[in-house]
Amino acid sequence: MKTQNCFYLLTLLTLSLYATTIGGKRGVLDDNEWHPIKNIKDQPYINVLGEFSVYEYNRRSKSQLQYVKVVKAATRSNNGTYYRLILEAKDGAATELYQAIWLERPWELLRNLTSFTPISNKL
Repeated sequence: MKTQNCFYLLTLLTLSLYATTIGGKRGVLDDNEWHPIKNIKDQPYINVLGEFSVYEYNRRSKSQLQYVKVVKAATRSNNGTYYRLILEAKDGAATELYQAIWLERPWELLRNLTSFTPISNKL
């Protein structure tokens, strides 16, 4: 368990080193091009991206959201890999849904949170 926590912390720190400012494509990309990620609970990387999404949003906006969990995730490829996460985060006592979109281009050492927006509670 201690090793797993160290892995998550190391991954989170590595993500923070490569995160860049908001830019690139924003908002929702065409739904037809997204491929659902199954078994998100068994995918540690998706959960780390969810945690880091909230951390990065808080850092940029000076907010105090608290990460709860990733509800849905999907991916698509287009000049890099996009990840779309639907996640729960607490804003005070209320738990809300948010959509986070990440762009990764490993050949450029790029990992960018391009969008973090509240969405309705309907999935």
